[in-house]
Amino acid sequence: MSQVDFYILPGADEDSRYQFLGKLATRAISAGHWLYIHTDSEQLAERISERLWQSAPDSFLANSLPAENIHAPILIGWQPEHLPKTPDMLVNLSAGYPANTAEFSRIAEIVIQSDEVLTLTRQRFKEYQSAGIPPRMHDMRKRST
Repeated sequence: MSQVDFYILPGADEDSRYQFLGKLATRAISAGHWLYIHTDSEQLAERISERLWQSAPDSFLANSLPAENIHAPILIGWQPEHLPKTPDMLVNLSAGYPANTAEFSRIAEIVIQSDEVLTLTRQRFKEYQSAGIPPRMHDMRKRST
């Protein structure tokens, strides 16, 4: 059964979302997970890829886009056909509810305090519940990220 975690961040800016993504990805990879990050567009996927390659001065988070022939622990895609053949952990940074979410053992939603993001997050929260995937909330506003 899948597990979905909503990480509620204190800020409203996309930069805080990407900083948290870097920390989450580092923890997940250290725990042995392979990540699929789902976005809304190729441009956003490329931007996230660059951010992950440069996530920390003393390290990087190896990742690939669907057209690249790189075997990396993080795949970043934006279309249903980009889903990995062996799903493990999904980080949903798209506006919608991705197809085949139930195939992933872990799902993460990173939520910023933007009206648009909050509205879409509430919808996805209900969709996960309807799919029988009980969401867990992690209020990062109460602690440092």
